Amino acid sequence: MTAQKIFELEKRDGNNLYDIHFYLEGIFWKSYEWSAYLSHIFPSDLQDSKKLKILKKQTKYNDNGFIQVGLQLSSFEKYFPNAVDDEEIFELDRKHIIIHSEKYFTEYDFSNYELILNECKNKIPFNSNLHKNNKPYETRINSLLNEIISYPIESKSLVDNTSFLIGIKNTAIKIKNSI
Repeated sequence: MTAQKIFELEKRDGNNLYDIHFYLEGIFWKSYEWSAYLSHIFPSDLQDSKKLKILKKQTKYNDNGFIQVGLQLSSFEKYFPNAVDDEEIFELDRKHIIIHSEKYFTEYDFSNYELILNECKNKIPFNSNLHKNNKPYETRINSLLNEIISYPIESKSLVDNTSFLIGIKNTAIKIKNSI
């Protein structure tokens, strides 16, 4: 899911501050921004170190990045005890889960949720996992440019050049889709 789509989906108004949204991505259900924050603080018997871990990712659309949590469907009972069995609270369809969690947060005041979210995001460092597909955007672009510049196009055949161009295009698409 692109960062721009995440920010569009997570726009909130006073009517849905307690809804936690998860979206199916591959085998994981992921929540973002305010939903990720609510998922992390959801009341349970888990110790703080065992709660859902929030990851913070960089994006070109927002200097402060975005936060997310992810889990498999089989883990919902662990992190959202009692909510999974209540059809009024837990809505599941093919690619979207909504947990209507208002009754679990009666002690909280979320009227200033944007400030709460920003404070949370400021405490979390960007994910420093630098596997090939998680490199910061600028690093991946620079790597792609270096690959283009160093390719000896003049001494290659038309077939080799076409193959190289297809590879560059696919890499560019992956970079674009990862932000």
